[in-house]
Amino acid sequence: MEDWWYYSDHTFETGKSYGLISEYMQGCMYLSYLVGGKIPLEDGLEIYLDEQKTDEAGLNDISWNIEPYYEKYKDLVVRKSIEKALKRGFVSETFEQIAEAFVLTEPRYGRKLSQLSGERWRASAAIGYASGKKIFYGPYKSSNHYSSMNQLPEIIRFLTAHDCLVILPVGSDKYIKECVDECIFIQQKPV
Repeated sequence: MEDWWYYSDHTFETGKSYGLISEYMQGCMYLSYLVGGKIPLEDGLEIYLDEQKTDEAGLNDISWNIEPYYEKYKDLVVRKSIEKALKRGFVSETFEQIAEAFVLTEPRYGRKLSQLSGERWRASAAIGYASGKKIFYGPYKSSNHYSSMNQLPEIIRFLTAHDCLVILPVGSDKYIKECVDECIFIQQKPV
């Protein structure tokens, strides 16, 4: 998908969740992927992390796209990946605690992320959390998509309670405003 964003200043804080609101292809997904470290910084664009200048590689190291479909980790197996990440000691929870927090279902523990549908984002976020990621972002989705996601508010609250940043780009604030701490309306440059 193509997207355009006219540079503007934004501040995001860990421990908070944001809905990035704009029309389709009008900047919200660009900004989401920029913060996620997926877009190279162009001349004049600066991003600071804890008051230190960073680049896309620095952001990418601590970020996790909760939509794994186009990511290299789309074929990770849910339980195996979480348990492997837990051995690295990024978080103190057990597999069972993470499975409960992210509302994972036991019959799907042995499936790849790419084989999941409604549970895919929850399982992906669980793997990212267990891997010590601090920024969770996603692609542009409609309000209807978010309204149909079971347990989305609970997952967002869990991540923000554990000092993570969650960014979700969407076309309107119709449903997302009930799930996130703040909505940011992305404005296009006036003609």
